[in-house]
Amino acid sequence: MSLKNTKTTTSGLDWNSMLGLLVRLKQEKNYRAYLLIATGCYFGLRIGDLLNLKWIDVFEKDEFILTEQKTGKKRKITINAFVKEALSFVAQSEITSGKFDIDGYLFQNRQHHRITVQFANLILHEVLKKYNVRVQNGSTHTLRKTFGKRVWEMDNKSERALVYLSEIFSHSSIATTKKYIGITEKQIADVYLKL
Repeated sequence: MSLKNTKTTTSGLDWNSMLGLLVRLKQEKNYRAYLLIATGCYFGLRIGDLLNLKWIDVFEKDEFILTEQKTGKKRKITINAFVKEALSFVAQSEITSGKFDIDGYLFQNRQHHRITVQFANLILHEVLKKYNVRVQNGSTHTLRKTFGKRVWEMDNKSERALVYLSEIFSHSSIATTKKYIGITEKQIADVYLKL
């Protein structure tokens, strides 16, 4: 946690570590953390937008459209097969226990209100600590950065990936996106040296 009115730098998770973490959370039936990390890392949304999602928005859907809180821009998210399976698995568990509400939030408290960003951070901190996951200043922002890092790496750390991410993240420039996902000048130089 950072002090009020100060900035801290958060890093993303290694993708394979994140996938391993999801397997463990699912096995231990920690479905809220499982779904929080899965949707956070696969959707790349800001935490406020993620916490506003309701089951009706995403359950048994191929895509959804949301209006970002921060920018007011409409964004279309395609739901990939892994997330569809995770949503279905958690929904089935909630249906079985009688807790499923199609109009309810994906992440809600006992009073059926959406959980707060602070509570989502607490969930994530506990998971990272319990499973000894190393990440710089781990927070819910780590999930969005994990998404960005993965997109960049999957496209061989290309400029094209940065253009995509700049659009997805609604950044004003590619330079902002580079800084956001932690790309250093050394890493960029290394890309050229490896050609």
